[in-house]
Amino acid sequence: MQAYRYDAMLEMIRCGKLRPEKLIEKTISLEESLTALPDMDRFSGVGVKVINRF
Repeated sequence: MQAYRYDAMLEMIRCGKLRPEKLIEKTISLEESLTALPDMDRFSGVGVKVINRF
């Protein structure tokens, strides 16, 4: 996405038209990432894993 369109994208998120949280399959801790990262080449899930606990 071009940087000049970020304002429009953020407005769509604010209004609920775009829901990026639907792309997240699971949130994991940094410790859990030790087993999750090597498995990412298998594409077994339907979204991305996000490390949100350190």
